[in-house]
Amino acid sequence: MSDVVVSGERERRGKRRRLLTDRNFACLLAARLGSSMANGFLPVAESFGVLHTTGSASDLGLVLGVQAAVSLVLSLFAGVAADRFPRAALLIVSSIVRLVAAATLAIGLLTHTATLGWFFALAVVYGGADALFGPASTAIMPDVVAKEDLDQANALVGTFSSLAWTVAPASAGVVVAVYGSGAAFLVESVLMLFVTLCLIFARIPAGSEAEPDRKGGTFAQLGEGWREFRMRPWLWLLTLQWTLFSLVLLAPLAVLGPLVADTHLGGPAAWGVIGTCMTIGVVCAQFAAGRIKPKRPVVFMAWLPPLIVFEALALGSGVPMAVVAGAALLSGCAIGLQGVLFQTLMQRAVPSAVLGRVAAFDLMASEIAQPVGFAVAGPLGILFGLRPVLVGCAVVAVVGTALFAVALTKVEQPELQVRNEPDDAGLRKRAIEPHIPDGGSEASIR
Repeated sequence: MSDVVVSGERERRGKRRRLLTDRNFACLLAARLGSSMANGFLPVAESFGVLHTTGSASDLGLVLGVQAAVSLVLSLFAGVAADRFPRAALLIVSSIVRLVAAATLAIGLLTHTATLGWFFALAVVYGGADALFGPASTAIMPDVVAKEDLDQANALVGTFSSLAWTVAPASAGVVVAVYGSGAAFLVESVLMLFVTLCLIFARIPAGSEAEPDRKGGTFAQLGEGWREFRMRPWLWLLTLQWTLFSLVLLAPLAVLGPLVADTHLGGPAAWGVIGTCMTIGVVCAQFAAGRIKPKRPVVFMAWLPPLIVFEALALGSGVPMAVVAGAALLSGCAIGLQGVLFQTLMQRAVPSAVLGRVAAFDLMASEIAQPVGFAVAGPLGILFGLRPVLVGCAVVAVVGTALFAVALTKVEQPELQVRNEPDDAGLRKRAIEPHIPDGGSEASIR
């Protein structure tokens, strides 16, 4: 048994070394790291930028809601673009647009000319560029690495990206506290410049990407992507579970969490520390995710969302800062595991020619309720109190996602097996066919 363990560990290390010495993957990994660092600055800089400009939690909720809504509206068309155009080029365009948006707001804040309208403009532009980035970044991975290496590739990307998130929130909190939100947006723009240069330097050859599917118009291609999405119950059921979780927990936490930290825990720096602790949990879990091979991965993923509520419960319960940090660490572990497992399963199971569109449908459906959560969180916090609302949201999230997970255990869970895709086969024939093991059904969930 020990020989088997040692052999498996050597194989994993060999995969990691091979991936890290590949120029295309190394540049993509660096770009994802820089993008995660920039995105780690964004919530802190944006939240306290709005709060210090207008002093209104409702304004913050509206800005976040507009940003999420724009990203969702454009995500499906971004999925079509990810299957039609070179994916590396789309990532570069997205990075440049986000660079310009962050730099513009930095100038406005540093010169004290920015108003609430500037933040709404940032929400529209940044949200649109972010929509372009999402499906392309998911779909490009099988174009860069072999399918058998996807688990280690996703684990590496997740680990390094989360390490950036570990540093970013705390750093952003310090920058905001000492220099203001304008300086944080300036740092973010520099990071996005780094991302752009990494993607340009990668020079991912067009021939390595999936053959573009140009049959029919945009809506015809969306229809094909929708058929591929709904023919996989494990995928859309997991997506629906996350939709509920985003509405009742993630969105309220994004709006009310900074306010609780600012009011009761010491300000922006405290919120940065909480975010850093969560990211440490994410990093640890993602580093271990490449070694975790659950026999029923969909069932395993289905029970992770109920574990992510620890941070919201701690913030709402009025416990000391150390307890909140520990709760955020535990929540991060659950998020990290699900992220790597879900990305790997989807990239292996969905044909590359439609992966961008399927990823876009998952992204849109997962977050479609978030704008509503952003918009109502502020008024609910004002009406009932910040902490009671967070506790109530956590309870609803636990009950709702747990019931969802129990129901999903009654759905047959196919065991997905990786095999090569014939070049001339139709999309459905090229999908990974399910093999249902003898003696039992397995649940499907995300």
